[in-house]
Amino acid sequence: MRYLKWSFVLLLILIGPNLIWLGTSTVRIENVSKSPIDKIAYKACERMHFVGTLQPRQSVFRFLEACGDDTLEIFVQDSKFCQTYVEGELYHVDSTISTPDDVDCEYDDLLSSLFILKALR
Repeated sequence: MRYLKWSFVLLLILIGPNLIWLGTSTVRIENVSKSPIDKIAYKACERMHFVGTLQPRQSVFRFLEACGDDTLEIFVQDSKFCQTYVEGELYHVDSTISTPDDVDCEYDDLLSSLFILKALR
């Protein structure tokens, strides 16, 4: 019985963060270019969120506010990219910046990645 309790606690510790992952929406913005890219921001829930400069291979991970139906927009310098539909939960968007003029966004499958790996990458 004692081992069963510890197994349950360990399972909760491993699965707990993924329950947060299922109850929120997130955006991950990564600079995959070979040079720093500045003036990066995103707009969600009618509010602009400034990221600043990302160095090569650097990324940021942010939870999105829950405000119902919304459009997530990525801004690099003075250009707008990726007008992506999101809601307050279950929407996870990966944005990849190759150059200041080449930005790609795609939804992340909830079951293909773990919250911890995504947040700490």
